[in-house]
Amino acid sequence: MEELGNSQGPRADTVAAHCREFMLAIKEIQTTLREEIKSACEYRPFEKCDYSARIANEICCKKVEYVLEKLDAMQKNVEQCTS
Repeated sequence: MEELGNSQGPRADTVAAHCREFMLAIKEIQTTLREEIKSACEYRPFEKCDYSARIANEICCKKVEYVLEKLDAMQKNVEQCTS
């Protein structure tokens, strides 16, 4: 993140690395959401417990919160660079 605040601007490889990390996080969230939706569609009451689905949902929410925190930090760095 320090690289993004560099007075000469961030290096392209650093920005690309952050973008790759962000896109991998988004891909993982999409995969998790797809699995959750599929699981919810296949859910049959009294047939199986929903504990694992609830836990997975909580984990997914934590991942979304983490990505949002990273986006906020990136936005603050960009604002600091432009001002």
